[in-house]
Amino acid sequence: MVNRTPKLGLLFIAAVLIGAVACQNDPWVAAGDEAEAQAQSAVLAERDPLRIVHFADSVLGLDSAALGTRLEEMAPRHPLVFEPLWRENLPPYLLDEGVRALWTDAKMVRPPLADFDAIVTKMLDRVDGLQGQPTGLRIYTYVSRAEEFDVLRANGALFVAWDRFLGADHPLYAEESAYLRQRHDPHRIYSALAAALYEPASTGGGLLLDEMLRKGKQLLFIQTLLGEEDVYRYLTYTAEQREFAASNERALWETLVRERWLFDSRADLKRKLIEVAPFSKLGSERDQEIPGQIGAWFGWRIMQAYWKEHPELSLWEVLESSPKSAELLQQANFRP
Repeated sequence: MVNRTPKLGLLFIAAVLIGAVACQNDPWVAAGDEAEAQAQSAVLAERDPLRIVHFADSVLGLDSAALGTRLEEMAPRHPLVFEPLWRENLPPYLLDEGVRALWTDAKMVRPPLADFDAIVTKMLDRVDGLQGQPTGLRIYTYVSRAEEFDVLRANGALFVAWDRFLGADHPLYAEESAYLRQRHDPHRIYSALAAALYEPASTGGGLLLDEMLRKGKQLLFIQTLLGEEDVYRYLTYTAEQREFAASNERALWETLVRERWLFDSRADLKRKLIEVAPFSKLGSERDQEIPGQIGAWFGWRIMQAYWKEHPELSLWEVLESSPKSAELLQQANFRP
């Protein structure tokens, strides 16, 4: 029996399986990147004018007759979206009143599409320049009915769910904890997209330091594309949490070193210090003041220090060709 209101995100996943900016001061931006990115972007735009596709805005709001015509027109150009049973699955979902209500709410809080397109295009251009070749990625925006993915990456495309960024107070997230609701800030959509553009592979070492640096590389990538403010927005650090981390950096680092946690492989340490949480657990009287993901924050600080010690390296050399964790920490000369 066919589900009459299938989740669109699941349809995208099925289709994929079937089918197969702001500049920062040195060293965050290498000389010449911008001109190279612009040249490559022009080539890519000529090759693929559908670089950003607002799927929800193209089809939601149409009546059933107009929707069918529009979908038939779009299908040949978007094989990632239109899986084999799309005529059966997509229309019921796209005509669902709940889905359309979420899209209406999204339009009230999201950035204007022109601004979104401009910022995301600059992000993609920046990645093209940093990598030295076009990524060829397409960006699709859609309504997911608040599935677990902010941004889904698959087969040369990123799918950005408008309804994951409706604001912390939206009733859609009423059952979530307060710290998780903050992740639905509409302004966080850009850093979530940047994080999806680069997800560092695990080094396989299994140590807390390995995971700290893996997450730190992703945060450094976000900083390079968007700036420091968006890193804190991605971490959902409040101004007070940001100040606490900066003011207590030395004491927090000394705890990690004294307890010999950096080279510890226990899973509970990674859960307490790396994963999304309301606060980080260091076993101190002030634990509830320590921002969550403090290990990732330290990983970012170490990667910043490493690049400053090696300004001759490109971003991709820093991210993909850096030494093993212990050696990287030593070479970073990290001194809180």
